[in-house]
Amino acid sequence: MVDLKNLMAELQQKRDEIKLQLHLGTMEAEEEWDTLVADWDQFLSASQFERTAEEVGEAAREIGLKMKAAYDKARKPTA
Repeated sequence: MVDLKNLMAELQQKRDEIKLQLHLGTMEAEEEWDTLVADWDQFLSASQFERTAEEVGEAAREIGLKMKAAYDKARKPTA
């Protein structure tokens, strides 16, 4: 359970970092942000507590990968 709490804290940090980067972003990035927020909200919804630890872990991993990709994309210098 501690690992899940650590993962959730890391995801929250990435979420906050992405939000900060989006302040300088484009409309495309804002749309991607809206999608990520919807995924995040769904992950935190009450229905998540009915899932097994493995399912929650997989969902958290997927969201984490999406957030990392969005963060990397937001940090990438525009040419």
